[in-house]
Amino acid sequence: MSVQHLIISMVCVFICLSCQERDQVYFDASFDGARLGAVKKMGVDRYEAQVRPAFEPVNPSPWYAFTVQSEKLHTIQLKLKYGKYQHRYIPKISSDGNHWQPLDTSLVRVDTIGHSATLTLKVGPEKHFVAAQEIESAEDTFFWAKQKAKENPNSQLEIAGNTVKGNPNYVLIHEQEKPKDFIVLVARQHPPEIPGGTIGFKSFYETLLSETTTAKEFRKHFNIYAFPLLNPDGADSGNWRHNANGIDLNRDWVAFSQPETQTVRDFVDHKIAEGQKIRFALDFHTSHSGPYVLVLDSINEVKTKKIIPNWIKNIESTTSLKVEVRRRSQELPYCYNFFYNTYQAEAVTYEDGDEDNRDTIKERGRIYATQLMEVLLEKSAKNEFYE
Repeated sequence: MSVQHLIISMVCVFICLSCQERDQVYFDASFDGARLGAVKKMGVDRYEAQVRPAFEPVNPSPWYAFTVQSEKLHTIQLKLKYGKYQHRYIPKISSDGNHWQPLDTSLVRVDTIGHSATLTLKVGPEKHFVAAQEIESAEDTFFWAKQKAKENPNSQLEIAGNTVKGNPNYVLIHEQEKPKDFIVLVARQHPPEIPGGTIGFKSFYETLLSETTTAKEFRKHFNIYAFPLLNPDGADSGNWRHNANGIDLNRDWVAFSQPETQTVRDFVDHKIAEGQKIRFALDFHTSHSGPYVLVLDSINEVKTKKIIPNWIKNIESTTSLKVEVRRRSQELPYCYNFFYNTYQAEAVTYEDGDEDNRDTIKERGRIYATQLMEVLLEKSAKNEFYE
């Protein structure tokens, strides 16, 4: 348990002891991924809690995650106070930490002037999880990764490096002897970004490793390297955006001051030194205004093999999906810019939306992955990578 979680646990114990004398309401934020500040009882069945970031400055991604229970079944109101930030996420509720549903919006009262949101919660003897998004700890993600590695004889999970706290940072490797081309997937640099950084990423990756004709052919020509959770320290600490050093990893792809970004750079460099060529990269995120895709600026796009525009064209011509494209300067220290600026590999930032339907996110991941494979296979068949 981290020092931060120990302190929170002590605060929660104090709160619970105080509540035990009255109406027996227990708040807990001592588990991996949890975050909740001091809780105060404001009246009968009314509570306030502070929601604050671990580090500043920070993009407004006000993450909260905790459990609540009481000895008797009743309804309480909990006001989340964000300080200078605004409420962003519709609360998600779970009785087991695995199956989630959004709290009915009629039970959430947002005060944009007071920078708060008041949740009406039914509490009882059964512990309930309340969080900004579904909770997925590093242990959860890496367990999934281990299962994926076991499912395919050409897949393995390896420690690619270590985090600030010395925790292992894993890479999922699908590698065959013949392919000399490869793609890279990077997921969840920002801890709260579960929809794209976890749900969308997993769907995309599982499609690449599926038994469809396209996927099987793709793996004959391309190796696949995926970093399923680049910021495990931040995820388990309930950070809004940063790693354990207070650094936004998606602003560190020029300086490379952090072990997490160094891990990806060094791994890719090693594969290239072995004689392989990187052909595409994706960095998975979530935005309040998603879904969309960050792509190369128009000046640089004309220098490429046109994988990105062909991919988007295929998606829109074969499905009802419309892809929103946003261009960014390649001077920004983003992950996808690193792949283009360093290796001349086309790359995108893949963004899902905070509150997108989870089944829609999964289906979008399957479609996007399939169409990308088809474009890359076409380029490979025409020997365009070696012109």
